[in-house]
Amino acid sequence: MNDRLPLVSIITICFNAARSVRQTIESVLHQSYKNIEYIIVDGGSTDGTLDIVREYGAKITKVISEPDKGISDAFNKGIRQSSGEYIQFIHADDRLEGTKIEKSVTLLNTKPDIGFVFGDVHKIHSGKIEIVPGDAKYARSIRYVMGRINHPTVMVRKIIFDSYGVFDLEWKIAMDYDWHLRIHQKGIRGIYSPELLVYTTAGGISDNRRFRAFAECRDISILHGLHPFFAYGYFFLRCSKHIAFKLAGLR
Repeated sequence: MNDRLPLVSIITICFNAARSVRQTIESVLHQSYKNIEYIIVDGGSTDGTLDIVREYGAKITKVISEPDKGISDAFNKGIRQSSGEYIQFIHADDRLEGTKIEKSVTLLNTKPDIGFVFGDVHKIHSGKIEIVPGDAKYARSIRYVMGRINHPTVMVRKIIFDSYGVFDLEWKIAMDYDWHLRIHQKGIRGIYSPELLVYTTAGGISDNRRFRAFAECRDISILHGLHPFFAYGYFFLRCSKHIAFKLAGLR
């Protein structure tokens, strides 16, 4: 470990992820950046996930395994256990590109006025890859929709959590939208780079419960000041577009 480099806390949350957690762990341990603490927050798996995690011994800094109150609660446990200057989340179905952490740290170090960085997701569908680019101009639309601040690619300064709070347990899917909107309203901005890359597997909770995610985004935007007329209008527009894509076989 190189103490001259900022410490990065990487947090993986998982539950019964025996089929995929190894590839996630390996992608963390093989990062080109070396000053990393790795925290795994498990929701009390019973399928052998923890057996795989224990194989890595001291290479994993901290392991928490206990029931939780959902994704937000698991994220928050990891944040509370972290001691890094920067925080990166990576789910047990996802993989970091080999230089992802190094490039994120470099960008944050050269942009001290920026609170977080984010990039592109390569989503894997039955062997095929869908490229989901981040939105460099997310600030234009964040009042009414999350946009493409691709959560698996985000690295954030820990001081942002310390200053403005962690994830709200009320939200089961769109907790990242609520958090990003909160810090946006406090003047915190992020920067996009296509060089920041994470591989994800299609079929996660936001894919499988898309309409619930849309509804949470609607309610969050209203909570943070958007008029309900516009929030509901955009909600129905998103639902209609999603149904149209489904019928066309595009998603």
